[in-house]
Order: sequence, then C-alpha cells, then structure tokens
Amino acid sequence: MDFQTAFGEVVREQRRAHKLTMRKITDRGHLGLGYLSEVERGLKMPSSVIIASIADGLGIDPSELIIQTGMRMSNVPESPESLFKLRDRDWANQYSDLR
Repeated sequence: MDFQTAFGEVVREQRRAHKLTMRKITDRGHLGLGYLSEVERGLKMPSSVIIASIADGLGIDPSELIIQTGMRMSNVPESPESLFKLRDRDWANQYSDLR
C-alpha cells in the first residue's frame, strides 16, 4: 500500500472516530471540501501543509496521522490501544520516541 492510499484511509477512519463531518474538518482546517474528499479516497498526495491542516481539523497532532499511516503501510497489526490515545495514557512515555 502506498502512502497516499494509506493516509486517506487513516484520515477517513479518524474523521469517523471523532464523529466529524468532512465539512467540519474543512472549516476547522481551512481546506476545500473537494480536496479533502480526494485525499480520503487516495486520489491526492497531501503536502506537509495539507497534513497539518487536516490534523488541525481533526484536533490532533500531525505526527499521529503520519505514525498511523506508517503503521498501516508496514502492516503493523492493530493494537488494543490506539496510538491516538497514547497521550492520555500513563504508559504513553514508553512511546515518546514516536511523537
């Protein structure tokens, strides 16, 4: 799986997990609705600026999107604890090098 496809899947999953509409993310992140749709479908390669805008719209750190995308590309099995929740866990500092 390539970065573009994996990133789009991660963005869609996180948007749904946060119960946000595409419109809400585009308003918060100052993005075009059509562009976000293309990113989610793996049709556009997001720049670092777009990744930061999407993360801003989701209310998370951009590194969390990159880490999750890398895990998906590497076929790392899903863990019971999401990396998106690590910052809220006592054991998160053992993964501090991933932040």
